Amino acid sequence: MDFKNIAWDGISFDVPSNFEVSGIDKRFLQLDNGEYPCIELRWYDAGKTYKEKTYFRQLAKKIESSSGLKIESTVLPSSWKKPLKAYDTTAFYWQSDLATGRGVMFYCRKALKVMLVQFIGKCDEQIDDAAVMLFNSLIFNDPKEEQPWCIYDMKLSMPASMALESFEFKPGRFNISLADQTETIDFYRFSPADIILKDCSLGDFSRELFKDEINKQKLSIAELEYGKGATCMFGQEKGPSAAKIALAKLNPKLRPFGQIEIRYTAESNRILAVMVKSRQYIPEDRAKNIFKKYEIIQ
Repeated sequence: MDFKNIAWDGISFDVPSNFEVSGIDKRFLQLDNGEYPCIELRWYDAGKTYKEKTYFRQLAKKIESSSGLKIESTVLPSSWKKPLKAYDTTAFYWQSDLATGRGVMFYCRKALKVMLVQFIGKCDEQIDDAAVMLFNSLIFNDPKEEQPWCIYDMKLSMPASMALESFEFKPGRFNISLADQTETIDFYRFSPADIILKDCSLGDFSRELFKDEINKQKLSIAELEYGKGATCMFGQEKGPSAAKIALAKLNPKLRPFGQIEIRYTAESNRILAVMVKSRQYIPEDRAKNIFKKYEIIQ
């Protein structure tokens, strides 16, 4: 069976290739099977004092108060038992006049997280196969290792210390922003590149897209075109003033140093961009090295 990997905000898993993300938030994903939404995932920090019955009761109460659905515990489906054997599990089901659903809540002792997965509608063979694949491949990412992000056709990895700051997924434009105490890194993806660049150069597109940051941080541009693509780099020839640097030391939200790199290749027909903002001096090759961990899945 063909499959795809999805990695988002601390977890990663595989699903059949016809499933796609149709809803997204911090620690929440909704998937559809090409026709309608049918899988929802939520995950939470639970700590070491996790109590299954208490947590399930609280969770059921939240769902019932927000949707009116009555949540009941049930027996774990036999096909789910083996892939979920490492977790403390509570299976459940619900039914309304319009739909039915079943799911499972489980606790990972190693990651100290609770995962809630529910399957909406008729749980036929297709959904059950997707459930087994998801459970077999699910990984709670190790906070000491690089954290993968793989959503739609964007794939990247960054240290787990960089948390999700914001995101935007619109037709033709994706943006993920990650941040730690020192840096904020924005990853962009635009398509279709051949239409976007039909009447302008990559440099023109970049100047318009990042004009506020270019002006604010006084960035200068370097452009390079080659056979099947182009690159634009924006850097600071002159660093921020001593006053701005001093303020950044007092206010962790200020990022006076900036660097931007934008790339286009005809093979992917995508425009990718990385924008780095930092409280400290940014090495000249910083964006270039980030691009080594950022790609388009063909």
